[in-house]
Amino acid sequence: MKNINSYRKFKRNKNEVNQDGEYILYWMQINRRLQYNYALEYAVALANKYDKPLLIFESVITNYPWASDRFHAFLLEGMKEHLDELKDTDVNYYCFAESEAGEMQGAFHALAENSVAVVADEYPVYIIRENNEKMAEEVDVPYISIDSNGIIPLDVTDKDPYSAYFFRRIMQEHFLEAYTNPPKKDPLDDLEDQKEVKLPDGFKEKYPKADEKLEDIPGFIRTLDINHDIGITDKKGTRQYALGKLGDFIAHGLHRYDEERNDPDADAASGLSPWLHFGLISEYEIVKAVLDHQPDGWDLDDITPNNGKNSGFFNGDPNVESFLDEVITWREVGFHFAHHRPDYDQFDSLPDWVLKTLKKHEDDKREWVYELEEFAQSQTHDEIWNAAQTQLRETGIMQNYLRMLWGKKIIEWTKDYRTALDYMIELNNRYALDGRDPNSYSGIFWCFGRFDRAWQERPIYGKLRYMTSDSTRKKLKLDQYLNKYGSQKSLL
Repeated sequence: MKNINSYRKFKRNKNEVNQDGEYILYWMQINRRLQYNYALEYAVALANKYDKPLLIFESVITNYPWASDRFHAFLLEGMKEHLDELKDTDVNYYCFAESEAGEMQGAFHALAENSVAVVADEYPVYIIRENNEKMAEEVDVPYISIDSNGIIPLDVTDKDPYSAYFFRRIMQEHFLEAYTNPPKKDPLDDLEDQKEVKLPDGFKEKYPKADEKLEDIPGFIRTLDINHDIGITDKKGTRQYALGKLGDFIAHGLHRYDEERNDPDADAASGLSPWLHFGLISEYEIVKAVLDHQPDGWDLDDITPNNGKNSGFFNGDPNVESFLDEVITWREVGFHFAHHRPDYDQFDSLPDWVLKTLKKHEDDKREWVYELEEFAQSQTHDEIWNAAQTQLRETGIMQNYLRMLWGKKIIEWTKDYRTALDYMIELNNRYALDGRDPNSYSGIFWCFGRFDRAWQERPIYGKLRYMTSDSTRKKLKLDQYLNKYGSQKSLL
């Protein structure tokens, strides 16, 4: 039987190693951290195997979809943190921030040509998936991508999971082996050859390091051809900020998570999804930190596979059980789905029962129909929906339960279902710090029935699960939330 971590390795071409190469190149694309990173760990091992130094290349481009000040600042703040962390070490770290579109591709090819082999981050969606497919074909050295996204390796599943229950059974089967074969905390400690790498002739002049640009991130961003209407938030794109969020959640939110996570006023959720999305913190260390807060006497032997039920697996604090079901099962099911389905973001990828019920109701009359920018600016008749959209637009996040209501209402208030899906993807990816992620696509498509079941049939929704603002108001504590984000007046 294969070791669990062997499922994390993807050989994307069959090229021979370049024995004359100067270094192993690790292209840090999405798991932007120096700790608990299987890809970095593998790159270090490869450098040691070939008795070569390691070059870490972290890049930020300008022409990615939905590029804006918000996302660019988040990325560059993390890059600045790496630069500061490594400046007094012998680690070869080259941070590069494009000033004009296309510069990064030239820099990458120049570095790859001079390498023994390339190691990259495996990621099943967005431009990282496209980069890995494209660049592997363009380089003449081995191109290996490593999955450092979650607890359960992507290749453990042999097909797309159709439900959380189905994936939870797989998770329960493999959790202990995966969890007890974790990524190393500090993989760079194992690097044997730390001599300075020899870069291609003229490389530094043509592709200058981002050091000076990172001294004034807002100023640099203003010079770029990206969307300047989506403003920078007060959330910092650094690992230290993420670790602070994790510590705050464990101290103040974990013990009440099971009962209060859905209440906006309670603020009991972890709020870690933006830092998970950009890879600044690993899922493993979150899971470990939470398991360390099981009751005294609990250990891994208490774990009991229970055929996919959402409780009774970890057998300890119900708050821990509830949170881990969210961060492992519900987060990772989307990664595994997208890994097996290149059409993860397409309407026709919805389950057959959904396509049939929506076909039946496609001509149902809508009482309210809004255009994209009316949604974007919180200009609907619904106070709760407007508040959720305002939070997303202004802060880059949205309260988890309200995100479900947000999506359900867009289905109801657009002219047709495909338009509703397009609007959801656009609004989420335009504003959300955790957008463009398998987990956020799961949330959007869950509103359309992915990973869900058929419910009572009704107009517009067909057999999709139905949600209303009235029931949400009765169910949740919203007063403080509406006072903060509900200033946008409704149309009624």
